[in-house]
Amino acid sequence: MGKIRVIQYASGTTGKIAIRAMANHPELELVGMLVHSAEKVGLDAGELAGIGNLGVTATDSLEEILAIEADAVSFMGLWPDLDLVCPMLESGKHVVLTPGLLYPKYLGDEVVERLEAACKKGNTCVFGGGISPGFVQCVAPIAMSNLALGINKITVEEFVDFHDVGESPELIRDMLGIGRTLEDVKANKHPWFDEMMPDFFNQTVALTADALKLELDEIRADIEHFVSPGGGRIDSVEIPPGTVGGVRSTFTGVVDGQDRLIVRLNWWCTYDLGDGWFSADDISNSTQWRITVDGEPSMRLTFEQADHFNDPTGNPRKSTEHSFIITAMNVLHAIPYLCQEKSPGIKHYGNLPLMAGRYTIR
Repeated sequence: MGKIRVIQYASGTTGKIAIRAMANHPELELVGMLVHSAEKVGLDAGELAGIGNLGVTATDSLEEILAIEADAVSFMGLWPDLDLVCPMLESGKHVVLTPGLLYPKYLGDEVVERLEAACKKGNTCVFGGGISPGFVQCVAPIAMSNLALGINKITVEEFVDFHDVGESPELIRDMLGIGRTLEDVKANKHPWFDEMMPDFFNQTVALTADALKLELDEIRADIEHFVSPGGGRIDSVEIPPGTVGGVRSTFTGVVDGQDRLIVRLNWWCTYDLGDGWFSADDISNSTQWRITVDGEPSMRLTFEQADHFNDPTGNPRKSTEHSFIITAMNVLHAIPYLCQEKSPGIKHYGNLPLMAGRYTIR
């Protein structure tokens, strides 16, 4: 049996990792490359990923991509553009995505009906995954619930110290509001952050609730910006005193007025944000997620990532690249499972089997 033929969409940080992974994968073969930047057209996918040429030329033509004989598309753009996703599905290609579509049911009937119709026409499946939103808010708490007699509340916390994050000023300043005045942030909301992010993370709350047979009354989204009195600087952004130095976003599933499922994202660039925030020593250098189950019994799972954990200093290097690797591989590893599905349609963590990283030990 031949390899699974895969097209890669987008060559940002996560997309580059996916290209590198498929260049040396015993089960997946890269056969097409779709880009949205004109300057990347005509370049080899390997060149875009910083490795040797792979013989796969990048194009910005959806028509050319749809004409390629392929089994799946690895979709790693910034948002889940259904005008791209649905034609891919209709052309007979499964689609795995990192940007959203974790649980389209939450997004409404129109989205679900459009995706299901495209899957039916192409006899294909669509799956959204990643690390966050994704694995840590869904797979981890759902698996932990299997160990409990009863649960009062589940809290999933994310910790990101942006001193270690090599992101662009556009993301840090324009989208998150870091280094801008609180008044400016409130008056000039960013549509990707203030509208799309709740859609992304609320899906994880809805999926986990359905898996636990928990009927939610509502899902609340609360995004708070915190001012740094002293200011500071990270690699990509200057933070003047009195401007935003941290963001806390909370997405809460509520039943009878009680908070039952909580996803909280703590992102900071300075250490003077007040009560409830962190110093440089509060969180392990490699800790990024913590899942707490309050119940019988209460349990806590700490998710760490690093180059390795045998550093004699006890301070393994943390890097955002690890998160990008996890995000890319979580959806790439789903491709063989979609290819094995007997029925087309929307797939998610709740209706797929436990997915392994096939051939990762070799």
